[in-house]
Amino acid sequence: MNRFASFAALAVLLLIPGRAGADREAAKAPFAEGSSALQRQDLTAAIAAFTKAIEADPSWADAWDLRGRAKFLLARTPAAIEDYSRAMSLEPANPNFAIHRCQALMSLDRWAEAAEDADAGLKASSGNAQILALHGWALVNLGEVDKGLAEQDQAFQANSSPTQRIRYDAYWRKADWEAMVKEADAQLAGGVTRPAIHFYRVIALVGMGKHKEALDAARAAKKIVPRGSEPALAEAYVLGTSEAAGIHDADASLKIIAGTDSSTLSYYLNVHARTLFLAGRARECAELLGIKGRRTNFDTLFWLGAAQWKLGAFAEARQTLSDARRLNPYLARHALQIEGLAAFVASIDKELAGEGAGQQDRGRLSHELATHLLTVAEIEALVRRYQFARAASEYERLLQSLTSAVRKAEVETRLPEIRGMAGAHSKISTGVNKGSLKLKATLGKTELTVSKAAETIFEFAIAGGSGKFPWAFLDPAVYCGFADQAGLEPAEDFGIGCLAWDAAQREIAVKHFEDAVKKKPALRKNLDAFLARKRGLSAPPDGFVLYRGSYVTPEEKGNLEKGLVLFQGQWVTVKDREQLAKGNIQVDGKWVPGAEGELLKRGYVKYKDKWLSREDYDLIRGQWADCHTEETAHYLVKSNTTEQFAKDLGTLLEVAYAEYAKFYGGAEPKLPGKEKMTLHAYRSYEDYRKYCVENKQEDHLNAAGFARSDSNVVVGWDKTGNKHQFLQTMVHEAAHLYFFRVAPSARPPSWYAEGMATYFEGFDWDGKTYRFNFISDSRVPFVRDAMRGGRHIPLKDLLAGDALQLINSDSQKALLFYAECWALNYYLSQTDNKGYGAAYEEYRKNVASGGGKALLEYFPDAARLEKDWVECITGL
Repeated sequence: MNRFASFAALAVLLLIPGRAGADREAAKAPFAEGSSALQRQDLTAAIAAFTKAIEADPSWADAWDLRGRAKFLLARTPAAIEDYSRAMSLEPANPNFAIHRCQALMSLDRWAEAAEDADAGLKASSGNAQILALHGWALVNLGEVDKGLAEQDQAFQANSSPTQRIRYDAYWRKADWEAMVKEADAQLAGGVTRPAIHFYRVIALVGMGKHKEALDAARAAKKIVPRGSEPALAEAYVLGTSEAAGIHDADASLKIIAGTDSSTLSYYLNVHARTLFLAGRARECAELLGIKGRRTNFDTLFWLGAAQWKLGAFAEARQTLSDARRLNPYLARHALQIEGLAAFVASIDKELAGEGAGQQDRGRLSHELATHLLTVAEIEALVRRYQFARAASEYERLLQSLTSAVRKAEVETRLPEIRGMAGAHSKISTGVNKGSLKLKATLGKTELTVSKAAETIFEFAIAGGSGKFPWAFLDPAVYCGFADQAGLEPAEDFGIGCLAWDAAQREIAVKHFEDAVKKKPALRKNLDAFLARKRGLSAPPDGFVLYRGSYVTPEEKGNLEKGLVLFQGQWVTVKDREQLAKGNIQVDGKWVPGAEGELLKRGYVKYKDKWLSREDYDLIRGQWADCHTEETAHYLVKSNTTEQFAKDLGTLLEVAYAEYAKFYGGAEPKLPGKEKMTLHAYRSYEDYRKYCVENKQEDHLNAAGFARSDSNVVVGWDKTGNKHQFLQTMVHEAAHLYFFRVAPSARPPSWYAEGMATYFEGFDWDGKTYRFNFISDSRVPFVRDAMRGGRHIPLKDLLAGDALQLINSDSQKALLFYAECWALNYYLSQTDNKGYGAAYEEYRKNVASGGGKALLEYFPDAARLEKDWVECITGL
């Protein structure tokens, strides 16, 4: 499936990939066969025929391009992009190939790369109105709405064909509903039959408040395009509109969505999520988009952020809506459709208004958007393990590479907090080593005395012996207790307060914050900024106040002093809260049990024969003893995140199991009796830490998860807060376990073990189930951009690398190492080069059987392999 389809026979002994010469004459017959099959929409036959043409003549760009087209129509978009890339590399001056890849990238919401392709197309064909229009479209979805619209206007002036009217997204972003309707009407009048026209037109009519007209238009469109998904989604959009009096019917909307083709995935998910949100089902909306949505799509981010805001998760909402604002400067106009949201968005809008000013490097900003979450998560994992000095160093290095002024400010705010923690850690270590600090702790049933301290580990004495542990082995409360005895400076006290807060040790945090501010009143400003960031709110003019051990706003304090408590966004009395939490409702001044249907609509859950509010239910199920459990044919899933996450993970694992089996040649694990492979998906690092400590797995405290050859249990934690990436972590570790069970003799090198596991991070939701494409979207930006910039780890160094060593020494290089492991395994597993494919198959067999041959024994021409590999990955 890659762009290097040079066909080769195997050298008999060494399996050396060779290259056949181009034979255009031999390629012509299968090319014609493929063209005919493509015309009659027999896409599988077309792909097979074009593959034969490519094997005969790998230099024929049109064969690659048309095979890409067939794959695109089969919704095999990543594979299509690879074929388009090969066509572009063969004929860079052909603008059609850039157009095709650009359109494919757009369908995956990969707007930055689409803009790059359009740039390349414009260089090859400067007066091409179609390419200019596509470039403008990409800019619109990257947040440069007005500039993109201007380019689309320019393209239309150059070519006034109705097909050039593709300015819908720009008008949608600007909430210019009248312009959207005019654009659609002009296309329809010009004879354009594209089904999406009807979808856009209906959305605009709803935006104008013309709900009856919108519904009529959607139903008329269904008659015109009876098998199109867009008219059906348009009808669902209208029915899901809560302010459409006499029309709103959320159940009918959801039923239509469930029966609709989901090939236009983002539209499908966003209409679904919008219907849920407007029906008062914000939690389901957040879970749908948080797990399955694309973070490069504005509407996905908008509805996800709105749902988080509605649920009171203000810090998460602020982050999500900030990313939405980066993709659309007109975010505030969209926020007006939801009561109360505009006020929340106003401060975000103000903060980000100038972010792009003077920052013309769109590529770097896009790279940051794609990689920042994972990069920061790696650094914050160091903080959780008390490796503060290294975390500060990593943040300082990151700061130098950032383009976004807002992200720079975030890092600059975080650095003093971590430096304070580092200062405290240094004092603890110095005190221990000088003998001035006598630190004792109880781990399990054992009391130990710290006898010596280093940066990452400490030595201890116990009755009858001694030993050493990483500092990360300690519970945060114990560690903060050690810091209490070290004689901290105000900045160090403040840093330990931040550490305790993030570990949910609020009482300890408050003590250290108050000590810090008492010693140095100027830190009050830092405290207010920290609390505002964690709560996702603007700091009150006079700051937060301490009331009964909690930091609150003056307004909150006033309500608390009246004896009120916050419940589902409203202030109620303590007694009323007790009744409401049980699902009771007030009728004529009396509390009576609510009807089951009404309770379900309000988000209540019945658990252990009791009706519970969603917040009380989540609190209980967040404890590991009451965690969610999902059993499938091959797995037992346990998670204290959410019930939906556990269900999604179970569904994904069964699809993954079939893919594992294919990858490993049909081999399946043989477990004793009815035992199943078990996955523990922890919502926090503290839960994960506890498991590692109790099971003596201190070597894995640095990881996002692990699987062991001597256990059928896989463990992972939600490192980034992104549920899709959490699914990737769990399916990654499950891949390790599967390999342990089917190849018990194997001793794979680090690159191969991680390459196999990251391979299965590549999956997507197709609207009905999970489907694997093996392209890890969280890894691609790291490796592709490093290769394009000549900064990647050279092949021979990669093959000799060690993942655990890098995790423990250089987080940013570790991220690149994992990404390159994925890239090399992906390339060799998916290649159309039969020589490469067969050689890799023999290497894999050797590893699985316990052999120790190196990869390059099967690929003697390492330079050729690296060149082909880099060319493939840079074109993804």
